[in-house]
Amino acid sequence: MRRILMLCAALTLALIAAASSAEIFIDRQPPDDWAEKDVLRLTTFPAVSNDAALLEVGGKSMLIDGGVRQWTENVRASLTAMGYGDGVDVIFNTHPHNDHISCQIALVEQGFRAEAFWSSFPEDFNDPYQKEMTAALTAAGIPYRRIGNGEEIDFGGAHLIFWYFPEGKDPNAQSCITHITFGSATMLLTGDASTGAQDYFHKELGERLRADILKFPHHAITVARTKFLNDVAPGFVYITSLRTGTVKANDQLSRHRIPYKHTSMGPLTIVTDGTDWYIWQVYAPYYPH
Repeated sequence: MRRILMLCAALTLALIAAASSAEIFIDRQPPDDWAEKDVLRLTTFPAVSNDAALLEVGGKSMLIDGGVRQWTENVRASLTAMGYGDGVDVIFNTHPHNDHISCQIALVEQGFRAEAFWSSFPEDFNDPYQKEMTAALTAAGIPYRRIGNGEEIDFGGAHLIFWYFPEGKDPNAQSCITHITFGSATMLLTGDASTGAQDYFHKELGERLRADILKFPHHAITVARTKFLNDVAPGFVYITSLRTGTVKANDQLSRHRIPYKHTSMGPLTIVTDGTDWYIWQVYAPYYPH
């Protein structure tokens, strides 16, 4: 019996390792000829143990979450350095918790522009941060767009699918997750999806969750559901948390032989031409790793 279990475990690990449809190059930047290619790029920003990232593809830009207010200056500086100091096409919030929305609120209040604000939560959702955001959007004249469960949107040449757990008991469990496809390359961004939400996604979506790149759910506060991780079968995972605070998740990924990085170590860049992925990080020793 022990030998059978070991063989099953080895087979599971092999399937996970082989599932990535695009080749992934870690700690390497793309070749020079990529300057002429259409690419999809995700950049994480200095917001330790918070979520803040910029998606760029086909001339379109999306700020995904933003962290707490204290990181506003850092996030704004990063956006400005990339040419987005005045605004982006879309501000997208996975759920209205402080560590995902407060910096977005501050940016809008400071005059940061967007063609629209996207959320899977209703505009009148009863939450103080949601109320603060809707007030800021109204004052700025930025339209609020509610994303439907299972809605598909083409964004700058990428295909996005949004899902959430409608019966989730709190905003974390109801976090909107986003599956992104660009060419044959795929990415799954998970917000703070709880273990209950992961069970729901496994049951309802299964291998539709499969993706080359995974943002580990909920800052890796707990380990991921094994069935959910097997469904996604990622070739690389990034964690929006301190390395020292995610020991169990680190061990889980190591056991599954999945390479990973923490955004607390410094800004992380993940880019694809639709066939290959290149991932690198600018290490910042002043970060509390």
